Amino acid sequence: MSASGAHPIADPMDSLLGWASQTELQLSQTLSDIDFFPNSGLSRDELQRIERFFGTFVRRQLSAGADFGALIDVMPALTATTLIKRASRMVAPENFPVEYLGGLEITPSPALIDAVTSRILPLLSQLGLEVFSDDPVESLELHTGVTSAKIPAVLEAMDAPDFDHRTLDLPQGSHHDKVFAGIEQLRDFSLQHPTSWLDRDRSHLQLAPLIADSVIEELKERPAGTVDRRNAVGVATREMRPRIILDAERQKVCLRLPEQRIAAGAEILWRVSQEGTTRIFRTGRPWGDTSEYSELLDITLDHAIRELTVVDSTNGITWNVPVINSDDPIVVFNPKGRDISAKASVHYSSLQVLCPADTELVDVVTSKPLPIVKEFPVEGWDSWVCRVLDTSRADSLQAVRPGQQISPVRPVRAISPRQRVTFRDPGPAVENLRTLAGLPVHTASLIVDFPPTLSGADETWYLSISSFAGVGAAGVEVSSEEPVEVPAEGGSFDIFDPEAYDDPWIGEYLVRLRGPRNESFRHEFAIVEGMAAATDFAGLVRSVRIPAAGGLSEAVLLVKPTTKPFEVQPRTIEVAPDAADATFAVTNDPGDQLPIRFIPPRLQFELPLVGKPALWRTTRISCRAADLDAEGTLRLRAGANLGRPMVSLRNQHGAPVRTVKLTTQDGVTYTAPMAQLATTMMTGRLELEWTDPRSKKRASVNLADIDTLQHFEAMSIEDGDLVLTGLATDRPLAAWLWSATAPWMPAVSLDIAGVRTPLPANLVAAGDLIIDVHSSDPFNVLRAPYAPTAAAQRVVQPGFFADQEEVFSQLSAFLAGESEVAPDDAAVMPVLWDYLASWKGEHHNREAVLAALSSNPAAALDGLSASLVPAEKQPGRIIASGLILGQFASVGTSETHRSPWMGALELMGQLPALIEAEESTRDVVKALEAIAGKRLVEALATGRDNTLDTACIDRGTVQLALMDEAQQKALLEVLFAQGDIVPGAIMDDSARLLAVMEAFHKRAELTRLLSDETVIQTMVSTLRALKGNNRSIYASARVRFDKLDGVDTNARENHWALAPVASLVFALAARMHAHGLMGKPKLLMKASSYWAELAEIVPDLVTGDLIAADAMVLAVKYPGI
Repeated sequence: MSASGAHPIADPMDSLLGWASQTELQLSQTLSDIDFFPNSGLSRDELQRIERFFGTFVRRQLSAGADFGALIDVMPALTATTLIKRASRMVAPENFPVEYLGGLEITPSPALIDAVTSRILPLLSQLGLEVFSDDPVESLELHTGVTSAKIPAVLEAMDAPDFDHRTLDLPQGSHHDKVFAGIEQLRDFSLQHPTSWLDRDRSHLQLAPLIADSVIEELKERPAGTVDRRNAVGVATREMRPRIILDAERQKVCLRLPEQRIAAGAEILWRVSQEGTTRIFRTGRPWGDTSEYSELLDITLDHAIRELTVVDSTNGITWNVPVINSDDPIVVFNPKGRDISAKASVHYSSLQVLCPADTELVDVVTSKPLPIVKEFPVEGWDSWVCRVLDTSRADSLQAVRPGQQISPVRPVRAISPRQRVTFRDPGPAVENLRTLAGLPVHTASLIVDFPPTLSGADETWYLSISSFAGVGAAGVEVSSEEPVEVPAEGGSFDIFDPEAYDDPWIGEYLVRLRGPRNESFRHEFAIVEGMAAATDFAGLVRSVRIPAAGGLSEAVLLVKPTTKPFEVQPRTIEVAPDAADATFAVTNDPGDQLPIRFIPPRLQFELPLVGKPALWRTTRISCRAADLDAEGTLRLRAGANLGRPMVSLRNQHGAPVRTVKLTTQDGVTYTAPMAQLATTMMTGRLELEWTDPRSKKRASVNLADIDTLQHFEAMSIEDGDLVLTGLATDRPLAAWLWSATAPWMPAVSLDIAGVRTPLPANLVAAGDLIIDVHSSDPFNVLRAPYAPTAAAQRVVQPGFFADQEEVFSQLSAFLAGESEVAPDDAAVMPVLWDYLASWKGEHHNREAVLAALSSNPAAALDGLSASLVPAEKQPGRIIASGLILGQFASVGTSETHRSPWMGALELMGQLPALIEAEESTRDVVKALEAIAGKRLVEALATGRDNTLDTACIDRGTVQLALMDEAQQKALLEVLFAQGDIVPGAIMDDSARLLAVMEAFHKRAELTRLLSDETVIQTMVSTLRALKGNNRSIYASARVRFDKLDGVDTNARENHWALAPVASLVFALAARMHAHGLMGKPKLLMKASSYWAELAEIVPDLVTGDLIAADAMVLAVKYPGI
């Protein structure tokens, strides 16, 4: 201990001193405004980070000779915060000081305990927090609201109809009426939306995060109404939100679309928006699946992005999925590849971190790099790497990029593996086996790994096991809760003790471990103890099922016990040629039984055809030689480690005409370029050949029959039937049907029954249909693309599609020509844009559609973001439609995500009304900074875009264009080496400069456009109009032109350099007109076609200039905004 009167900070060089000082100041300010700690708004996650760093700081100061009491005195807010945090997870009040010190990882002593207990009440009083009781520990407990250990009892009591919180056996203070009202409100919300409450917006609920975190955690596992809540295992949960995952094996980052409850034969329609471009995906139950849920779908993210928007159109749910935060540009994954970047405190001894390659990952506590176990690139993420870190001894994780310093006041995550109990599989699951609920089957016990205990002493945990009854259902208790004694240093235990019974463990279970602080860790696990299983296939190929007579080759499973006896029924487990799987049951003597699905793998291939989507299939295709897409890639999956796989083009006599070897990157998917298989051969076949890794024999499978016969000669609709004249009867066929009058509706799949096939009832007399007849496949679900294929044909019939919502039915009538007015409802705006861009309406329709869009510009702008128009085409669409000449005012901010430039325009559209009503613009400006960056806010404040001085083309850039390509490349690499690694805000300096330099890379296209004298004349006339209307705006418009001093802009080879000038001039004129500061709409309309084309060539330049122009014009119209 330091001598009396010494400075309380014994080690002024401590790396955490800056963090401690700043956090103390922030907490002091937060607590000064409240008297009840939960009102601070601090979450349990944030409090864990504070406790972790404060504990480390105090330990190091004590080691340097500091006095604990003196430290508490200079850091009262930090101390009180960590005391209340620890009290919220308190086990025994009488032992609280020891628990508190244990949480800080400090060895207790009488002096330290006294330093804590003697200061609790004075600290609360000093900070202005209410002192509820003379008992210091009780006062702390009251400041937690309700401790996590008591949440189960509170929720169970609320199940009673006459619940009164005042009768509960727990301390309560003046704030607890509101606390319990908040808990009841959250509980009621979970009952109102039992299957989706976790995924809904809960911002209207009033419960403080510190208490809500524990209540949510409890209700998620054990819903309201659970009997014997403390000991119950609860219901199985599933992942309900789209999330980012890391597929380390394939070295990819993916967006995972979750399973959704779905009826047999139905589909989920997804709209995924990435950087403004929306794509459509469809999921459903895979072939042979018997569950109630759609399959998971992983969508590869092929480059670094800020965020995604995902819409489940079928169920009407929207999610914003963050990917990269430019202020902290790393993505953190747990060992299983789940994104945990949002966490302030992570609890794993190993992490996978995706970061720019120039980033150093450090522990701010030690100021040393974290140990890297492995490093690998991620597909498409240029200049990024994924690093597997050993964090077992780490305190923190921080990303440090060039030019940055290690600092705990920058974004940093705490690391505390002691907080998490982990479950570990004993080894790989048995191949090709799943329970009926979808769990993999293991042959040995699940293992649980306990870290060193939080208290630093031996602890008693409780194990309970129930049967696994499927998602959202509670199983039957298998074993009553039993204690597990965990030593202070932690340890590993078998959950299903092989020595406990003479009979084997058999079943699928939901396992729960409950800690003394009501920690709850659960795991789903299926086991047949000691099972040996082997899969075999009929024929030469013994690794996968292949097409054979009557369907697919038969698969057989042999199952037998090893160490302990069990029965298998049926004894012979075979999968029929037309079946996806076979079900069998394993039973032991006491009667435990587990039904299991045997799902053998099958050969699948993806053969690209002209005008058709590439789909995974198993049955061979019938096609003509001209149908083979020479620009595509053949893909194949037929098990791992195929021997010498090749694909051969054989003539009608079976002789090989051309043979191409298949290659693989991962040993699973094999590929070959179709360019080498293109043929003019009239008849023959495309054949796959390989050596099976199990049988060691050469095998072949026919992938396609090539002949001159088309699927049909003519197509028509008669009396509600699809009629195919000249139908080829030697092949299985199906059709996809799209409604031409409702192109937003998903296609319907129809098996072709013969020359006449009845149409679905809702497509009879429902207007024209667009139909694609294709080779069917009974062994895969061939999902139709969202839009009609190039090979599809339009078939005429009267009427329009009426089986839909009224507003869309009106739109269908309009598209069918049975109505002259397009509806202007916001819901149809994305569809109208899709119609203009993709479905090519007739000219007389175009004007009506544009009128509908113009009637509601804000909704039209939002609709464009949600449409299927690619992001790079959207700026040109807004300009060409004339909407850019209007304002985009809307009431409030939309909950749906938009492209940043659209969001900025819409937010700025709200400012005039707020200013004229003398209301605060603070929230809108704050939202603008978040979506577009600080530079846009500066432009609003000053009327000048400061990026114009640097984001420009100048004489040096033009000279660079005259150099040879090698010199250009070398100089550009120096200038922009790191410019696009981390995606930032649209108005960041680097983003603006990169957008302007886009013109450099598109010189040829821009030269062609800007060599048209009409474009230059229109630009000059517009510039003069700006000068005549507002000198300040004119000065901004000239900045880029003045930067071209010394450049001969009359020379054709330099015309491209005028692109940034034209972009800004047109943008300023359009926004001045929109805000009533400039007339001459004819001049602007004359420029629109050129401006729209410019936007298609350099979209980032045009969109950045648009929002910068809007900000500058608003600043001129509303000085001091």
